[in-house]
Amino acid sequence: MFHLFKKRRNAPGFTLVEIIVGASLITIIAGMVAHWFFMQRRYQQQVMAISDAQQNVRQASWNMTQELRTARTIILPRMNADKSIKSDSKVIFKNFAGDIVCFYHVPQKAEIRRCLIPNGPGSPVTEAKPVGKGIEKAVFTAHDIGNHLIGIYLETPGAFGLESIYLINE
Repeated sequence: MFHLFKKRRNAPGFTLVEIIVGASLITIIAGMVAHWFFMQRRYQQQVMAISDAQQNVRQASWNMTQELRTARTIILPRMNADKSIKSDSKVIFKNFAGDIVCFYHVPQKAEIRRCLIPNGPGSPVTEAKPVGKGIEKAVFTAHDIGNHLIGIYLETPGAFGLESIYLINE
């Protein structure tokens, strides 16, 4: 019987201790790889969120700038009587066709909307699709006495945009 026990001990294979140590090492390595993978994924999501925010700001600024460049007159905001700068959350202007256009910020929905008051008969029309989405703050500023220069400041988490438009169609 002693002879069978000794023969069994020298048999090829792994002991329980060796298996436990190997499994522990594999678990530690797998945990480190999984942690690295999830950190990279979180970083990628942050980068994509910032990129999306920047794109929202650029798109909203582009949409408004294209129409404001062809504006004839800025109605609001206008400079104060003491010639100090005036800012507002909306800009109202008369376009080249004589229609009155308003870009305004809706803080509850974090969007910029466009409203058109036609020159002549008709009621005001607010477009169904917003000009800009994800915009938490929008400020329009009159920079000169003749209201030829309008500044647009847009802000969203992770990005902001500043644009100045000079009207030449007066």
